[in-house]
Amino acid sequence: MEHNRCAVLSRDKDVANLYSRVLLEAGYDCPQRSSDVRVTNLRAYAPRVLMIDVDDMRADKLESIRQLRFVLPDCAITVVSSNLQGSWAMQCHMAGANGVLSSGSGARRMIAGLKSAVRTGCFTDPDFAAPSSEC
Repeated sequence: MEHNRCAVLSRDKDVANLYSRVLLEAGYDCPQRSSDVRVTNLRAYAPRVLMIDVDDMRADKLESIRQLRFVLPDCAITVVSSNLQGSWAMQCHMAGANGVLSSGSGARRMIAGLKSAVRTGCFTDPDFAAPSSEC
């Protein structure tokens, strides 16, 4: 049976709680939480889905996504950001994110976007400015 592990990366406790609820409501197991990018720990845990809060990330955001994609090749990586520029969403996808969600979205919309990213391999929240936000 395939595991249903998931993880949340966020330095903000309230944000981590929101993303954990999103993952649980989307049908994933109890999320592992981390406040920073610990690729060794995440690789050992091997989450199927990872939600990342990039707004308050101390490390280089795009490089962190690249590193995560490298160590978690089978993981659906979903970035959540308040930067709603289409070019930013495209850069996140090019770095390895399967999904890019708006931090202003409600839980239901995040769940739908997360499920779409997992199912299709690519999802960009409609809040991101077009036209360069397509996968």
